[in-house]
Amino acid sequence: MSIDLIKLKEKLKTQFDDDLDFEVADYLLTIKFEGRILNQMQRRVVSTNILDNEVFNGGFDQFYFNNENEYIDDAIDGLSEFGANEFLELAIKSKEIYLRDRELYANVRNPHFNPLDDKFYELDHYAELRIKYVKANLDEIIK
Repeated sequence: MSIDLIKLKEKLKTQFDDDLDFEVADYLLTIKFEGRILNQMQRRVVSTNILDNEVFNGGFDQFYFNNENEYIDDAIDGLSEFGANEFLELAIKSKEIYLRDRELYANVRNPHFNPLDDKFYELDHYAELRIKYVKANLDEIIK
């Protein structure tokens, strides 16, 4: 393990949860964009983080517009693994809507996402479940 990874793990152990969540996502996106292959745990964490950022910024419509089908399966797996069942149902339904309607709404906002967006915003967020997962699997996620 490189000294940088050792330092990162030590830093993560002392951070507040929101900072840890941000740092881990930043690390995973960096190694992904460097062309390295992410393991299953890493994909779950980064995909649920991307889902959060996109949906909170512009709804499920934006998530699929910016990412198409790239992250949804890993986000679904992550939500299931974290035990975020209400979000899991929303993600599964969003994928069904996306696959059904992607050609019809290729250039305009899909109104069928609106109820899912509203529910997503109303629920208590699952970030603490993702953070707990990261802490329990730190050696597999930061490597």
